Amino acid sequence: MFDELTSDELALAAADAATAGLASARLTAAKRLVAGPATGVGRPAAVVDLLMARDESDPRWERIGPFEQRWALLVVRIVAPAMDPAPAIADARRRGATWAAIASVLGGVSAQAAQQRFAARIAGD
Repeated sequence: MFDELTSDELALAAADAATAGLASARLTAAKRLVAGPATGVGRPAAVVDLLMARDESDPRWERIGPFEQRWALLVVRIVAPAMDPAPAIADARRRGATWAAIASVLGGVSAQAAQQRFAARIAGD
């Protein structure tokens, strides 16, 4: 039947959904960035590409780079209520976000609790 999935197919479908959700959150955060401090640097999708590449040789990076950490934290804030935020948290940590900043956007959790909950899970990212 069309709606029956093996456990492997279900795991793949769930991973695809999570990837799509994370991509959507990144685009939403980029729209906010482009509408605010990065007005005129390009379309949100292009801004996401630039932020993900962290291409400091791109002339737009000078305007966008200072906001990459805040952008990554907004992505965490967007995804946390809907899905596992670990991939977004790993990205925010790579961009220099502290556990205190991550805890703040997660809401209702201490920096220590956030670190205990996610540090081991994101260590390989």
